[in-house]
Amino acid sequence: MLNALIFYKFINGDDMKTIKIALTSIFLVISSYASATTISANVALSSDYIWRGITQTSGDMALSGGFDLEAGNGFYFGTWASNASAGSASLELDLYLGFSGDMAENMTYDIGYISVMYPGNDAADFEEAYIAFNFYGLNILYSDGQNDGPSYSEIAYSVDAGPGAFNISYGEYEDNGDNTLIGYDWNVSDFTIGFYYYDYEDDATVAGGADDDGGYVSISRSF
Repeated sequence: MLNALIFYKFINGDDMKTIKIALTSIFLVISSYASATTISANVALSSDYIWRGITQTSGDMALSGGFDLEAGNGFYFGTWASNASAGSASLELDLYLGFSGDMAENMTYDIGYISVMYPGNDAADFEEAYIAFNFYGLNILYSDGQNDGPSYSEIAYSVDAGPGAFNISYGEYEDNGDNTLIGYDWNVSDFTIGFYYYDYEDDATVAGGADDDGGYVSISRSF
């Protein structure tokens, strides 16, 4: 509509001042959106890639990283990737988007959708819709598996402790198993060093599954 208005004034002989004002207005609108949008990146190296209590790299090291775009209105979009062991696939690629914001002081919400893909092994791909609430460090998450996929629910708590944060979580992965994670994230300069212990109790409905527990460490940085 704005383009049509500019064109109309131009063909009707209005002076160039009108066009300059319109173009300046467009530039200011675009600039306001750009200034409200932030782009961040992250990279991490871990001794193991543990997800919901299950190793995704057969106990080997994992190198991961991603990018996030966040708009000032709460909308976000991101991508994340890591080496993985998923049948014939050696890479996991995640794409996600959502909306987050504050409900009150120290109370937030996060609603989104994620697609997890394994190039070379399409049968392992899955998608989830999720919703999470955080109340004074207590985080409650529910992920609904799409296309009859299993759901996942988790409760976690994080509290500042010294130069870092202590955290603990418990999650139930439908038809897979339950997991507990205890960790400490230590902030050292621009890096975060994490120390974690996990315990996984396998569900008997998963053929070939097994209980597992152990520890792993990671070092990460955000930009």
